Amino acid sequence: MAAPTDTFTTGTARGNRESLHDKIEMLDKDEFPVQAVIGSKSAKATYEEWQTDNLGSADGTNAHLEGSDSVNIAVVPTVRVGNRTQIIKKTFQISRTQEQVEKAGRDSEIGYQTMLAGRRLKMDLETIILSNTASNAEAGATPRRMGGLLTWLTSNVSRGATGTSGGFTAGNTVAAGAGTPRALTEALMKPVIKSIWENGGNPTQIVCCAAHKQTISTFTGIATQYQKAEGKVATIVAAADRYVSDFGTLTVVPDRYNTLTNVEIIDPQMLSLLWLSKIKREELAKTGDATKYHLVGEVTLKVNNEAAHGVVADLL
Repeated sequence: MAAPTDTFTTGTARGNRESLHDKIEMLDKDEFPVQAVIGSKSAKATYEEWQTDNLGSADGTNAHLEGSDSVNIAVVPTVRVGNRTQIIKKTFQISRTQEQVEKAGRDSEIGYQTMLAGRRLKMDLETIILSNTASNAEAGATPRRMGGLLTWLTSNVSRGATGTSGGFTAGNTVAAGAGTPRALTEALMKPVIKSIWENGGNPTQIVCCAAHKQTISTFTGIATQYQKAEGKVATIVAAADRYVSDFGTLTVVPDRYNTLTNVEIIDPQMLSLLWLSKIKREELAKTGDATKYHLVGEVTLKVNNEAAHGVVADLL
């Protein structure tokens, strides 16, 4: 029923104050599981190099005659690999007036946008680390790029039919080739963990997207459990946060920035970020009644030895 005639309502009033809450509500998307557990060191050049080696296989026939001469065995040289640093940045421009007016939810627009840019850069970096983007040198309009983790992995892999590994060759990494999609199963994951261990690795984390985290929680060995105690809230347990393999216990970590078609099995101690310059805010040249800024850093991913990690690829 409509209000009586001449009722004065908010629709016609002109003096009502606004009610704008002094808080900005934002979803928390800045959890970075890989960045949180891998190392962080310094870089000294735009192309960082390191060496890898392995102990080879044990010789169960190692027996020799008394007094016999020793025969030389060819020394296998180390393998020299490297990755390129990548410049990452976010820019913003704030007018003088916007910085001066009174605002809700923040005192300084410059400070608020700096905070957002820093969080967004870390989102980008997590995505780049877990990507299948090959490394390349800068050439013309093409920027320098680091090789993402997926481009390194060749030793411990499970791929769909026609899938191909990338790897390091001739100074750069090569992107892996997509194979026939298949569903994630424990039967696909177990041989990769076994292969990592046989190659000398000790993985401790399984990194996956949300859908694959739920799939892992359905692996045989976890049943839906119901717990109910007097005076307490009933709990349904149907998630797996740790996977106990024959070769150690691995933490199952959902990563919002992981690819949707791969599950990585990693040893965080065998990965690190090498920073040529840490992320910092810089004021750019002023051209008008506003101030320009960018947050910029330069970094690369060091995969100490790709055989310490593995991937189950080409997943639905």
